[in-house]
Amino acid sequence: MKVNALILALAATCGALATPVFAQEMSADVAGEIGTASALLQARITAEQRHAVGIPDSMEGWARFEAADNPEFERPVVTEWVKISPANDYVIKYMFGRNSVESLRGGKTYYWHVRFGPNPSKLTTSPTHTFQTLSGSLASRPIRIAVVQGIDLAAPKLSAALDQVVAAKPDYVVFNGNSVLYDLPGAAATTQDAMRAKWHALFAQPKMSELLGKTGTFWLKNDRDFRFAGADTTGTREPSAELGANTFREQAPVTDPRDPSSLTFRAIQATRDLALWMLEVRDYRSPNSAPDTKGKSVWGTSQGEWLQRSHVSSTTPFKIMIQPTAIVGPDAATDTHPTAFRAERQGLLDHVKANKLNEKGLLSIVGGNGQYHSVSPEGFEEISVGSLTTPAAGATAAAGVKQLFSQSQAAPGFALIEVIPGTPAVAAAPGRTAVEGTPAKLTISLINAETGAVVYSINRSAPLKN
Repeated sequence: MKVNALILALAATCGALATPVFAQEMSADVAGEIGTASALLQARITAEQRHAVGIPDSMEGWARFEAADNPEFERPVVTEWVKISPANDYVIKYMFGRNSVESLRGGKTYYWHVRFGPNPSKLTTSPTHTFQTLSGSLASRPIRIAVVQGIDLAAPKLSAALDQVVAAKPDYVVFNGNSVLYDLPGAAATTQDAMRAKWHALFAQPKMSELLGKTGTFWLKNDRDFRFAGADTTGTREPSAELGANTFREQAPVTDPRDPSSLTFRAIQATRDLALWMLEVRDYRSPNSAPDTKGKSVWGTSQGEWLQRSHVSSTTPFKIMIQPTAIVGPDAATDTHPTAFRAERQGLLDHVKANKLNEKGLLSIVGGNGQYHSVSPEGFEEISVGSLTTPAAGATAAAGVKQLFSQSQAAPGFALIEVIPGTPAVAAAPGRTAVEGTPAKLTISLINAETGAVVYSINRSAPLKN
């Protein structure tokens, strides 16, 4: 088949890839968009898997997901049947939590697998995976979230970098854009088959399968897993913006296929102490070459207005915006807020200052060439995770931007968010000594993806509640 040939060709050019046998036979199952009662589960049933269970290329098959809060799968939550079809690259997805029968419980570890076959009476079961549902605003609990950007399948130390992410023991991973690179290595991927092959090769990585098998995930796209470096939605260069957006939705567990209105930007109430905003920076943007005046936007009007409203209404002590591209900078790219969308950037910074959001726990985590911690003149803090596989060093900040950390030596990296809950105060009473409360604590660490060393970290404490 054409797709298999593309996978083999890509595998042959990428020293860090698995062997062609793995590239053909493996495809990681993924749990995405985790909520308190919901999760978007995804699997791709490969040709080898289909043939092994008796699904010929001329037929469609059937699958369903099962999840339970125990490894024996007693009283599982079971989805509807999903068709295994070449129309969507044999990728199957299902969003748990759309109704009460399929809802999950918050703050629980779930075991899950997919069962598939030529018909519902003849099924094979995949290996078992795990994820944790979020506790949401109802409870505080410890949480660890890795944020990574930039996965070059040709990078010689890709496997080692993924090892370091696994070693950080995240509960969740945010893939913050450029998870595949359509324009590297070699000839650019400009057709649907070639773009799909990039994702097949990513999910064929044994280390990726290991990581995804025990974490929940969130996926954002940047330029190179959308179209090509610096891409907006304009122009005739292939792949088109429509194909790029559709392929991302097909290959990553980011939107519910049964809900055509679901969006690629969202707010996540992770715990009582931590809220996350995950932003779309490609689908709604103005042309990069448009004059940099009011109205030119990376986010688009609806997303930008939603962002500001939800910032102000949130009472969560730790608020983190996550987007693939820089807001504060430094960043020399010609398609980001510091260089080409400065009017929108200033509007956000003015909003932060006017509402004292920098004093209320708001900061941003972005991707970038090098790791840094910058502060705008308005007091808005930004941390760049760097690139997981491409060594890079920091750049010089623009006038007025304070750099609290800038990576001096070129190295690949990622970030780890960790929140530890506080403890409530206990008032004195007859026979009981008063106990002082402790605040919830946030730590964001920048980690070297080659060595696993923490190269920089920040620590914040939430206000104590009376």
